[in-house]
Amino acid sequence: MTSRRLTFQLTPLLDLLLIVIFAQFMDVRDTTTEREQSTSTQVATAQQELAATQDQLAKIVAEKDEAEADREFLRKSLQELKESTSGLEIERKSLEEALKRAHEQRDTVANLVADLFDLPDETINELIRTRTPENVRLTPEQVERLREEFKSFAKQNPGESVRHLLTFEEMRKRCDIWELYINDTGQTVFSGSGQTHTFRAETTEEFASELYERYKTLPQPKSLVIILLSYGDVKASVYEAAVDGLPVVAERMRTDQSGRSRFEYAVLGFNPTPPVVPTVE
Repeated sequence: MTSRRLTFQLTPLLDLLLIVIFAQFMDVRDTTTEREQSTSTQVATAQQELAATQDQLAKIVAEKDEAEADREFLRKSLQELKESTSGLEIERKSLEEALKRAHEQRDTVANLVADLFDLPDETINELIRTRTPENVRLTPEQVERLREEFKSFAKQNPGESVRHLLTFEEMRKRCDIWELYINDTGQTVFSGSGQTHTFRAETTEEFASELYERYKTLPQPKSLVIILLSYGDVKASVYEAAVDGLPVVAERMRTDQSGRSRFEYAVLGFNPTPPVVPTVE
């Protein structure tokens, strides 16, 4: 009886023990699952943080390399700038020397020009004395005006003298200047646009026709053409034909150009010294 009763009492205890063990197993399993999930989450987070850290590290390395390249570029640029600055300084000094020499030459030329026109009255009178007949001599007013222009030019300071010369040079760049000189033999010497030509004209029509034909052989003139006429010791009929023919041929050339070029003329009068130009028939 005693043995049976003991067996009968242990069975519920065993069941209770199994229940407790099962409950503990379930609790451990749940805890393990939670820990595994937590660990997986932590691992995933750590992997993300590692990836982000690796990206940041790669960016830092790249920025470092870029910064190093920038430093190298800046170093080279600074070196090139120093070399360029040194070269510019040398060039600046060279230009200053050249400018100084140019100023000295300008002042020298200007002083020479002033000296050239600082002529005694006897020389001025000789220069403007004409050898033409009485009816074509310069009037006293014209003689006095020329004499005053000589003196005025001589009194100018060097800067003004150079300015006059430069103004004339700039004018020649922007317009064509044709020179006509009637020499002592009665021939008209044309010089302009790099060409020379001689012709003889006894009448206004002949002069206009000859000059117009010469004009047609020249390259396209600039927007302004200035025709200067002077003459030597010639018959009145010859230079009168030229003086009267100038406006005629100028108008013909203006019409032919249809507004592309203007033609102006000036009669400079008697000149005992003809221009030095080659004579080409």
